[in-house]
Amino acid sequence: MKAKIFLAHFLILGLSQVSAQFKTTIPLRKDVVHGTLNNGMQYFILHNEWPKERADFYFVQNVGAILEDDNQNGLAHFLEHMAFNGTEHFKGKGIINMLAKHGVTFGRDINAYTAHDETVYNISNVPVKNPVLLDSCLYVLHDWSGFLSLKDAEIDAERGVIHEEWRTRRNADLRIGSQLEPVLYNGSKYGKRDVLGDMDLIDHFKYKQLRDYYKKWYLPNHQAVVIVGDIDPAKIEQQVKKIMGSIPMPSNPAERTYESIPDNDKLLYKLAVDKEAQKTSITFNFKKNKPLVQDFTEFGNSIAEQLALQMMNNRFREYIVNNETALLSAGVSHSSLTRLSSLFTLTVNPKNGRLLEAFQQAYTEYERAIQNGFTKEELDRVKENMRTGYQNQLKNKDKISNESWASQLQNYFLEASPVMSLEEEVEFVKSTLDKLDINEVNKLFRALPTEKNQILTVSGPEKENVTYPAETDYKTAIKKIKEQKLEPYTETIANTDLVTDKLTAKPVSKKFEIKGIAAAKGYVLANGAKVIIYPTTLAQDQILFSAFSPGGVSVLPEKDLASSQIATVLAKNSGLGDFKVTDLQKQLSGKTVKVSPFIGEHYEGFSGSSVKKDLETLLELTYLYFKNPRFETQAYKRIIDYYNNALENVNENNSKIFGDTIALLDTNHNKRTFLLSKENLNQLKFDDASRIYKERISNASDFTFVFVGNIAENDLETINKYLGNISGNQTQEKFTDHKIGMAKGSAKEKLVREMSVPKTSIYVHIENRSVIFSEKNQIMAYMLSQLLDKRYLDKIREDEGGSYGVQTESALSKNPSPVFSLRVSFDCNPEKDAKLLQIVYDELDTIVKSDVSQKDLSDIKEDLIKSNQQNIKANSYWMNIIVDQLKTGDKFVSSAEYEKLIKSISVKDIKKYAGEVLTKADKVEVVMQPKTNESTLK
Repeated sequence: MKAKIFLAHFLILGLSQVSAQFKTTIPLRKDVVHGTLNNGMQYFILHNEWPKERADFYFVQNVGAILEDDNQNGLAHFLEHMAFNGTEHFKGKGIINMLAKHGVTFGRDINAYTAHDETVYNISNVPVKNPVLLDSCLYVLHDWSGFLSLKDAEIDAERGVIHEEWRTRRNADLRIGSQLEPVLYNGSKYGKRDVLGDMDLIDHFKYKQLRDYYKKWYLPNHQAVVIVGDIDPAKIEQQVKKIMGSIPMPSNPAERTYESIPDNDKLLYKLAVDKEAQKTSITFNFKKNKPLVQDFTEFGNSIAEQLALQMMNNRFREYIVNNETALLSAGVSHSSLTRLSSLFTLTVNPKNGRLLEAFQQAYTEYERAIQNGFTKEELDRVKENMRTGYQNQLKNKDKISNESWASQLQNYFLEASPVMSLEEEVEFVKSTLDKLDINEVNKLFRALPTEKNQILTVSGPEKENVTYPAETDYKTAIKKIKEQKLEPYTETIANTDLVTDKLTAKPVSKKFEIKGIAAAKGYVLANGAKVIIYPTTLAQDQILFSAFSPGGVSVLPEKDLASSQIATVLAKNSGLGDFKVTDLQKQLSGKTVKVSPFIGEHYEGFSGSSVKKDLETLLELTYLYFKNPRFETQAYKRIIDYYNNALENVNENNSKIFGDTIALLDTNHNKRTFLLSKENLNQLKFDDASRIYKERISNASDFTFVFVGNIAENDLETINKYLGNISGNQTQEKFTDHKIGMAKGSAKEKLVREMSVPKTSIYVHIENRSVIFSEKNQIMAYMLSQLLDKRYLDKIREDEGGSYGVQTESALSKNPSPVFSLRVSFDCNPEKDAKLLQIVYDELDTIVKSDVSQKDLSDIKEDLIKSNQQNIKANSYWMNIIVDQLKTGDKFVSSAEYEKLIKSISVKDIKKYAGEVLTKADKVEVVMQPKTNESTLK
């Protein structure tokens, strides 16, 4: 996360109080239009052009679950839901319906969250050309401030939705969190408010209890409007004053108070276990009060702290990678706990059955850094990485999203976290890094742990054969390690170039065109490798890289399928050439480059990115992945250890059992469907994984390499120097279509499982392989899922209150052969599962036999056109288009043609297409129910 650090040469203009408990001495960036209305509401307006012609509206309430009375537990979150169920200007679902006409979609663009200390609403990606729409968004914010309808019937309808959200979210991690929170919060009110609340209260509270919370706390002096986007701030400010300024402020408002967590002199300890937990974790926490004044000293400290945490985490990674340890991972972090307090945390993830040993190893390395400090060489590397990160942000400052700036302005309002221009921030970072020495960083790192307010938590699975170390075991280990005189950290670095081969560029054998994309040029190298270069100005300094070759695991025999799963993982975790993986990380300090190999079902290849100055490094890494990958047994052991731990309690992992059942039915139990289990882990063999990697990623003549972004034709010589020197045998491979798919007709399976929180999970998959692929059909396939999404939202979530949400996705794909696929999945109330499953099928029939809503279709069209206009401004879009065209041979469809196709699709077209793909399709249905289920679903 980017540290919030700013220019030191600004004069301190006195304390600026932007929130009740925090202050800052740092002026807000000059181009933010900020003010406070007569009613106490604040506003922040900023012009930003990423994305172009779009704006985000945020409404920040400085109130949350912590302000609830005991008889309101969960009502702050309930109220957030009610903000979308009728207001003064927008009856019923009026907000959602009004915005959908402009391609602004509920869930994706319209959302909210509730926390202990705040509630935040957002309307994102709003087209800005229509001033009436912008005013409408302001009226939505106006109504959220204090004009919710809160009708009895709407409240009752939402009770089921909230209950189902609780049911969906109440997994093992959340249940463990509920056990730990009373200790982390040390008996304070925070430990009694879990935001989602008490479900018995949610099901039965009186309407007045919700309205009381609303009237008491949703007041203008607790609220802020944040608008960021391609707008005129002065004009928007006038409308904010006009629309939001009229909201009245009551004469005797309740005072917003802030909860503190009591100090603890002695270490607090808590073990939390759950039958369905899948991992073990130990955290050693040090609780601190947040600084109430944010000034330049604090920001300078935040830089030093971030550097220290990075160095410690680099050491942990190196220790685990290069030694036989009891650790899966370890790390240090700094996080917010409440509005007034934060945690410095050492997190330890041990191998099963080795908790105390793992904790001792991690704490020893941590204490080694405390005693001896970090080295100048370590500091220089993390400094260089930070400089590079900021330089890249500055180069691409026009691509900082509305959401990013809105989030910073939100934090300015809530906690006085300074917001300055990126130029000022970068200048201060440079100045601070230049002056910061290792002694200062070491001093700050040693000050992070505290003598009091220490909390040790342990969590993991509840099993008969699992015993956990006692609290005294950890205390004894800490005391013993602190009393030792530990040797300083030492390191050796491979002092050589990445590529030591003497390479010269090879000739280009021929050129070719990319149909429809004139600026994209293709070249065939002497070894047969194809290279495509597509220069764009869509980002100031970004090069995206992709490479692919037909084959993938489809050409492997069944006996190799298991080991193929870890082939590229093994390569990525072993290093390259003369460099172990940890040495490689050091070698790449200060560089902005990523390259990652993959072996998929039908293709193998690479994905990556870099900035212009690091293009050669990207090519060097790719060259080494072909010519000199390392395969280390230590890396293999770590991978197997990871899987061993992940599968230890897998029989209690309902999600995996459900997913594995789906995978088998979706592929008709095909022998090539590999499901990782404790029993077949021994099939993942080191020698086979190494061999498969070298077989699949070796022949350059079968590869196509694509570069998009800040790339030019004169870069071809450098590209050719590396890619042209990879051996190629001129053979052109093809993938094998194993015709893997579901059984003809209908396949069903019902699972009945023990569950801590009873819920039914439903999965329906419809597949049709007797289809014709076309661009128009592909668009209609997507439209079908969106139409169904709207219907299931209305019928299953809103009308029945039976599920928190239904996930619907459909697609028409071409490779390896045309197939239409529609998937519907959701968790729900077991008492309603039969009824809700029937609704799924009824709506599929309705879309074929009855009228499709013209309004819904128009909304979907508007959303598709809006998304397309945004997508074409990103390099990633063009990379996907080019790669897809090269794989399928399809002609390029221009943006104008695409939008014309969208507009041409009628209700009649959709109904006809739905009839073609749905009526004679094959079907898979998987239902997982709790053992206590009394449902009628048999």
